[in-house]
Amino acid sequence: MRSTMTVLIGVASTLALSQSVTSVYNRDTHAPFKLKNVKVESTVVGPIVKTSTWLTYDNPYKTLTEATLNFDLPDAAALGGFAYIYGDEYVRGQLMDKRKAWSIYTAITSRGRDPGIMEQWSPTNYHCQIFPIKIGNDLRVRLWTVGMLQPSGNQMQLPKPKAPTAVGYEAIDTTIVQPNWTVRGVKTGQIVENDGQFSVDLKDPIYAVAQRFKDGRIYVAGIVKAPFGGDGKKHVVEILNARYEPANDEPGGADVTVKVNELVSQGIYSIQANNTTFGDPTPWKLKRLRVKFRVDGVEQTETVAENWHLTFLENSAAGGATSFFKLRQPKTMLLNPNTLAFSGWIPKNETIAVRFQGVRHAIKPTVIAKGSDTARIWAQQMLAKNTWMRVDDVMKFSLKYGVPSNATALLAVPKEEMRLYEEREKQAQRAQAEQRKRELEAQRQGRNWSGKRDQNWNASGGGDPEIRVTIPGARSVDAILPDRRVISLKPDGDTWGGNFEIAADAIEGTYSVRVLAHLKDGSTVERSWTYSVDRTPPTGKAVFVVEQNKLILEVKSESGLAEVAAYWPDGSRLVLKEVQPGVYRAEIPSLFKGSLTVVLKDRAGNKGELTCSRLP
Repeated sequence: MRSTMTVLIGVASTLALSQSVTSVYNRDTHAPFKLKNVKVESTVVGPIVKTSTWLTYDNPYKTLTEATLNFDLPDAAALGGFAYIYGDEYVRGQLMDKRKAWSIYTAITSRGRDPGIMEQWSPTNYHCQIFPIKIGNDLRVRLWTVGMLQPSGNQMQLPKPKAPTAVGYEAIDTTIVQPNWTVRGVKTGQIVENDGQFSVDLKDPIYAVAQRFKDGRIYVAGIVKAPFGGDGKKHVVEILNARYEPANDEPGGADVTVKVNELVSQGIYSIQANNTTFGDPTPWKLKRLRVKFRVDGVEQTETVAENWHLTFLENSAAGGATSFFKLRQPKTMLLNPNTLAFSGWIPKNETIAVRFQGVRHAIKPTVIAKGSDTARIWAQQMLAKNTWMRVDDVMKFSLKYGVPSNATALLAVPKEEMRLYEEREKQAQRAQAEQRKRELEAQRQGRNWSGKRDQNWNASGGGDPEIRVTIPGARSVDAILPDRRVISLKPDGDTWGGNFEIAADAIEGTYSVRVLAHLKDGSTVERSWTYSVDRTPPTGKAVFVVEQNKLILEVKSESGLAEVAAYWPDGSRLVLKEVQPGVYRAEIPSLFKGSLTVVLKDRAGNKGELTCSRLP
């Protein structure tokens, strides 16, 4: 069986500003696949951009080959899905529980078949495996994402997908292949192309779009801009120390250096520290970075994860904390010191307000077609920035919004392969059910027939009652049921037994069963008995009586009940004794005050309930 252990190539994480393929290689040899072409289709809707990217790689291998693809996304983007081409079939990934996805992937690849799986390694890093690539066909993979426009001077720029020519475990050719890129705009500013890069002229300081999701909420995604420099102050950040701590809910180390130095280069910060390098040399350990620092003389401490989202940097760069009005559960991402991406939801489309760098901006989001784009952007930020205590909560949230997480994965399986897999799973489940049935049957025989007792029941409410009969010297024994079915009983010494089923809809009444035993001397012995089908629960009356200064619980019902029991308020049980036909009694503490629940159970298994109260 092919191992499914995955190993990340030795490339440190960087702050991705666009969808960036980091490596595509043969998982067995680690040799890179060579990129033939890239086709990109982008749709700009207000401040968000939806991108579909087709990557086509040459497949030179003449044997079954497993391909690995790794790529990064910007912090303010979400993966919408992935697909690949197998022969002439377009195979799209389905988001599911990661454990289930890997189980199916392993089961199918062990037969030399062709599924693909994609999982999230961190909020911005993704890993994909496809096995095997069809011999003689190129490796063709599609990725589609939704994210925010990126600031560039006075304009907003479309993130340009990037893919090197050939990078595996080693970089053979890092030349970026220029994509065949088409762009269209919907309810947005003028789109301008300059030397293969597209920009959007958004003149207003705030833009937002709203989209109704299947849960009835309206999700909002937007961008707010401010003049460069914010409050005009140059903030001083003094990093005192940083140490790593274990983290159970998300992978990745943290690197403060990249984020801090980026803002220093933009003239917003000056740094006072002997050592400003806090990157983790092994970033794929389960750790978080705890940073102790001072901003303008005020000491603070913050724990950050792999996505480098440092609240203290955003707040100080923005000239104070950002606040929202009417936008619920807002999430923010500082694109640069002057541009903030935000998302959240509102119960109805109405005007919202954002305070950014001391300036309040109000806008009524532009409504776009019903869908999941804005919800995905918000959900991705919720998954990346919130602290999740339970993996099941992450999985449910991830599946609801269609956003991969560390608890889910995208599994793509050709239709015929999935049909075969499901068929085999059903066969395995049926086999397990049959095995379990045989085990239960063996347990019943061992429990009920080894006592060498004749059949001793005469009432049933339905189900699969047992027949037991002792006939010495029998060669075979058959039971003839009321509906004329014949079942062969199994021997245990001189005792023969078996089960038959009383239908759940059998009419109440009396039925007869005949038993024919064929003896070893050739003679035949016949026995019979009757049983009744009874589904009527017993009824009765329960009262408290005092006799000779003793408090007695007395229940009058039909005689011969299998059990009459009283239950105390704390759940403990008291069994009553039948002192005369139809009368059941038990002594209880004389100081008892309150209510008892009395359960009547007949020999057919029917149960009735009574309540008996003694007021204070």
